[in-house]
Order: sequence, then structure tokens, then C-alpha cells
Amino acid sequence: MIFLDANFLMAYFIETEDQHNIALDIWDKIKDEELIISNSIILEVMNVSNIKLKISKEKLKEIYISLNSGLFDIIDDTNLYDDTAERQMNYLPERLPFSDCLYLELMEQLEITKIATFDKHFNNKCVEVIAK
Repeated sequence: MIFLDANFLMAYFIETEDQHNIALDIWDKIKDEELIISNSIILEVMNVSNIKLKISKEKLKEIYISLNSGLFDIIDDTNLYDDTAERQMNYLPERLPFSDCLYLELMEQLEITKIATFDKHFNNKCVEVIAK
């Protein structure tokens, strides 16, 4: 099982993203594995793609359909918020985003040891970051 972070998915789906070609190379390595995302990943991908990256309506719809196409196992992570808040506080004084702590919590509970991400917050967090 491999967890897919939002920034990896955006780089994979959006050709203009700086790490698009690296994401394609990583995808070729992992595409036959069990790929896991969560409902919060969908939320993050859609928000950032729309608000920050300002992609077209057509591309936004294409990404949403792809995320929900059955290509990925989608886990409901809303029941992990309390554990995530505790995890986030335990990292202090290091400041990690709630979403990253949520993904680490989900991975730990599901015993997922690998993540496809470009986010440096996951380095040295007892998970293997999939690299090119």
C-alpha cells in the first residue's frame, strides 16, 4: 500500500506543475500497487487546484472524476481528527500542518509505510518517501 499526498497528485494531473515529469516517473513505479488516498486529500487537491493554481473548470472536473474513478482506495479520515490533534501537539516545537499529521495518523493506523509526496514534512517521520 502506498499513500498518495495531494502535492504528488497535483503534480501528476497538472502538466504545468514543476514536478510533473518526476510525478510521471514515480507513477510508472507505483501504478500497480494498492494506492490509497483519503477524503481530505480530495478536499486539498480540489481547493489548491482551484484557488491557488487557478486551473480551468474542465481540468478541475477531470481531476475530480479521476480522484473518484476507482483508481485509488479512498479512506474516510474524519474519525481521526482527535488523534491527529494529539499528534500535532506532540510534534511541538516542530510545526506540522494538521493535514500532514492527519495523513501520518492514517498511515500509522492502516500500517502504510510508503508515501508518494514532494512535501519535506514527511522526511524522518518513520515513512518511506517514494522518490524518482
